[in-house]
Amino acid sequence: MFIINRENWNVKYVQPYDSALKHYNQDTYALGCCNNKDKTIYINNTLRGSLLKKVLCHEVAHAAMFSYNVDLSYDQEELIADLLATYGEEIIYITNKIFNKLREGY
Repeated sequence: MFIINRENWNVKYVQPYDSALKHYNQDTYALGCCNNKDKTIYINNTLRGSLLKKVLCHEVAHAAMFSYNVDLSYDQEELIADLLATYGEEIIYITNKIFNKLREGY
């Protein structure tokens, strides 16, 4: 479905209590999960709108870290994925705005 650093990734929508969403060694389930072994992002199929977009962005960030061999602790990886999912659009928007102004000056 999409490629990151020459690696093919898929997205699969699953039921909220699908085993792919189950937290390791817990009885709780995530809204999304990025599985590096099968190169698949699993997403709870009940998500809609802005929450779906945020969860998908979070999981794509994990996929990018896996594909580029970014080796971080679990907490660091979660922090970066959350940062991108929450503020990524704003960061890109501001960067593009500044870059366009800089280009106009050349």
